[in-house]
Amino acid sequence: MSRRLRLAVVGSCWLLPGIAAASNMTHPRTPVVWDGGGGECQLPELQTPCMTLHDRSQDPTLHLPYNIPYPDLEVTPDEVADSRRHQFFAFCRQHSPQDFLPVWITDADVASAELAELLDPGTVEPADIMEHAVPWQDCWYRINADVDRRPISCEMAAAGVEWDTSAVPAGSYAIEGYTYEPVFNIWVLRPGVVKVHDGDPDAVGPAAAVMTGELTPYKDDVVMIDGCVDAVEGTTYSVSYAVVAEEIQWVEYAADQPVAGETFEFEFAPPEALAGESGMIKVDFTDPMDRTWTAYMRENIIVINANNPNGCQDDGGSFIGGPCAEDSGGSDEATDGGTADPTTGAAEAGSSGEGDDESGDTSPQDGGDGPGPKSCACTSSERPTAPLLVALFGAALIRRRRAR
Repeated sequence: MSRRLRLAVVGSCWLLPGIAAASNMTHPRTPVVWDGGGGECQLPELQTPCMTLHDRSQDPTLHLPYNIPYPDLEVTPDEVADSRRHQFFAFCRQHSPQDFLPVWITDADVASAELAELLDPGTVEPADIMEHAVPWQDCWYRINADVDRRPISCEMAAAGVEWDTSAVPAGSYAIEGYTYEPVFNIWVLRPGVVKVHDGDPDAVGPAAAVMTGELTPYKDDVVMIDGCVDAVEGTTYSVSYAVVAEEIQWVEYAADQPVAGETFEFEFAPPEALAGESGMIKVDFTDPMDRTWTAYMRENIIVINANNPNGCQDDGGSFIGGPCAEDSGGSDEATDGGTADPTTGAAEAGSSGEGDDESGDTSPQDGGDGPGPKSCACTSSERPTAPLLVALFGAALIRRRRAR
């Protein structure tokens, strides 16, 4: 489970307005686990594939395995009767880490929580209910029905969930697991993407997913971001980034890069605007028929506002922003902190210092060969110290609350 999800599962109940006192407000919600082991249930380790191509002309049913960290069946008397259940949904597009899904599915769910005195009447806005949320209309589909929400048990998790894809249009889908435990319900995005087709994947537009997980680079690092793609020949992609803020503004980083094969990768040198900030990265794919798909990095990128202490140092041995040694062969441009060429993977400055990836990614995060003798870039595999990470994630959580 990612660090961001752990924060959400354990500590976000107090962010919700209009909540009556109830014992399960302090109970951590039990998420769907898409990657990793089955915890107390001792279920087999899961590694969700990046790309799933499903030909429903051969079989309309797609099996989706999942795990749970532990059984969670002890519903307290002050909860709704069908609390602590899992449900699964397919969405016609992905969303950014700051584009939060509605936490309620139907009016009936809200009414049930109000009847149990878990929620003050009239405090839930239509935008917080999936069936009324305008941005998601005609874009979301139940994999299992509301009345068939699954108990959080070892037996249910071991069986997985079956998706009848004949009930949805052919296309590309993001899958989400939903924990229903009013009044605090949570979502967990399934890694990768599912393309549902009728025998010809090319008849459907592009499908892609970013599989690189959470990154915490220094501002002079260069990190590798990669993923998978299924698209017709001639498809290109463009990369954009945004600072997490109340109003998200995407800035183009690289444009019209060719897609070659079933994977993509590019180097990302954090722009100055991301130094000391929590940011997001998205990749837009467009094929020759102008069909599009947007893949988002599932976790924010948190850029440390300092140079890598294991980078270049001056003759006096000082770190943090010191110039490159004279014998390094680095150019003046390199010492000023240049950027990476996303098309060639050659960095003018920085390092391939990838951060913390807890997503169980199926594709490697390989920064490529180290810098040559004429480069000022220095490679480091060390990560920030614990106090610095605590400060960073505290700042990120505050920004998340403000953005929401």
